[in-house]
Formats: sequence, C-alpha cells, structure tokens
Amino acid sequence: MRDPVRGIGYDAGVVYEKNFDSNPVFSERSARRDYRAIRAELGCDAVLVMAGDPGRLAVAARCAAEEGLGVWLQPRPFDRPVPVLRAAVRAAADTAERLRAEGAEVGLVVGCELTLSTPGMLPGPTFWTRGTLLTVTFPLLPLANARLRRLLGALVRDARERFAGPVSYGAGSWERPDWELFDVVGVDRYRDARNAWRFEDDLRALVDRQHARGRPVYVFEFGTCAYRGAARRASTAAGVLGGRGEPTVPRRLVRDEREQADYLVELLDVFDRVGVDGTFVWGFSEPALTRSDEPGRDLDLASYGVVAAHADGTWTPKQAYHALAHRYGGSPA
Repeated sequence: MRDPVRGIGYDAGVVYEKNFDSNPVFSERSARRDYRAIRAELGCDAVLVMAGDPGRLAVAARCAAEEGLGVWLQPRPFDRPVPVLRAAVRAAADTAERLRAEGAEVGLVVGCELTLSTPGMLPGPTFWTRGTLLTVTFPLLPLANARLRRLLGALVRDARERFAGPVSYGAGSWERPDWELFDVVGVDRYRDARNAWRFEDDLRALVDRQHARGRPVYVFEFGTCAYRGAARRASTAAGVLGGRGEPTVPRRLVRDEREQADYLVELLDVFDRVGVDGTFVWGFSEPALTRSDEPGRDLDLASYGVVAAHADGTWTPKQAYHALAHRYGGSPA
C-alpha cells in the first residue's frame, strides 16, 4: 500500500476581491526556490498549485514537476462567470496532460468550493461575501448543491476530454458532489470551535465510505493563522484582515506561531488515524500578506502560510515550517 501523500498548497496568484492579487511577486525563479525548500527542507512530495491565470498556473506547475514534486493543478478564476471557469479548466487539463505525457506525477482539481467561488450558486456578489453569508443562506444549500453537481459534471467532461490522469475536486464541508465522477475524493477540512466535537468522526465516516467504494480521499486544504485564538476560527481566521485601501489587521492580535504549528500537527494526527490518503497543508506562503513590525500592518498574522512573506519577495520560516519538517523528515536549513 502506498504511503500517504505529504503535500502543501502553493499559491501562484489568485485575484480575490478588489483586484487583490495573492501573489504579486510571482516569478519562475521564486517558484523554483520555494519548491526546492518544499521538497528538501519540508520533506513534502507533492504540491497543490493554484492560480487564476492559466498561463501562470502552467508555469508554476511545470516548475514543480521539474523540481521533482508531484503536482495537482487547481485553476482558481474566482468570481468569474462559468464560461471563464470552464475555459480555465480546459487550459489546466491541457497543461496537466502535457506534463503527464512527459512522465510527471500529475492530477487535476477542477475547482475549489465552487458554491462560494462561482457567482450564482449562492446569494452574494463576491466570494468573501458568499462565505460570510453561508450561516444565513444554509437553507439554500440543497439548491446550491444541485447546481454544483450539474457544473461539476460539465467540468469533469471538459477535463477528461483532454487529460488522462486523475481528476478531483476541492469540496467544502457543506458541499455534496457526486463523487462517482472523480478518481480521488478531495475535501477542504478545517477544525474550529463549531465542529471540533464531531470533526474526527465525520471525517472517518467519509473516508470509510469512500474507501469501501475504492476511492482514495485527499484533504486538499487545512490550516490556520499564527495569532492567539486563530485555531478556534481556523477556516475564518483570515477574517481579521480589513481596512479600506491599504489592508490592516487589529492591533490587539498577539502573534502565536506555536498555536498554528500545534494545529497542523494535531490535524495530521487526526488524518493518520482515520486513514486519509493524502494531505495538503494550506499553505506554503501568502506573498501579498507581508510581515511588518508596524502595529496593525503585520499582515502575516492573517496568513495561513508556514513561512512569513516579506515585501522584498523573501520569506522567513515560522514554527509551523519546522514542525512540518520534523513530521515529514525534511532537513530545514
């Protein structure tokens, strides 16, 4: 039996609200630097590469494959119409097939939490707004999930016409895809104060059910930020980011890198116990959220990255980085 995949998410640049580019310093050179650290220092064997622009996704994925990592591509044209999403999936499938034909270990994730990231699935003008409203709009989830299943059917057809490798999806806990469409069951799972009491049991039930049908289960996202109290919020921990114009964080936040590190290790223990087949920490870095000593400007506090990004494009490992390296048998410098 194959050992579980030890992965991490790599953000090559996604445009969120108000033209917020999550990786404004992306380059092939910086990506290769990061991938070498991910492989040698962290001890990861795979990356989930995400980007909104198909060209950037292709460059980032190829670099990862050339650096010896397994690659899962995930196009993220957030808040764009369905035709744009389908075009992005087709482009990603073409890239994935080229890499597969060259011998790379590659998979395709056709979307991420599409009930929130695609307009028209749930009420709200933007991804962040739809996520914020989810506790109010949950009565509409049956309708949203019906729309999701129809959309996923089209995306999977688009993907399989071009790509002969494994196909998956990054599902939120509220989403109900038809997993019969996919080779790998992919879920985003954040443990927080609301679901901690049932988190492990729910995940074990999912894994047991899908394993009985012969499908592996990957957790494509899990993590939290590095401030005191972030673990209780987990999936919404980045909600502390605010401000008009230049982003800010509350001055009252207290940096707590140990809390982030402990959270990741605890969840990896859970995933081991329930038999998850692959895990992808979210995430390596969020380059737009830079570290600062200026009160209220330390945007890294709202980042899920295991390294702290700096304005000059460099980064510094956090305690979570060292915890993962210890866990995965890497050799941090």
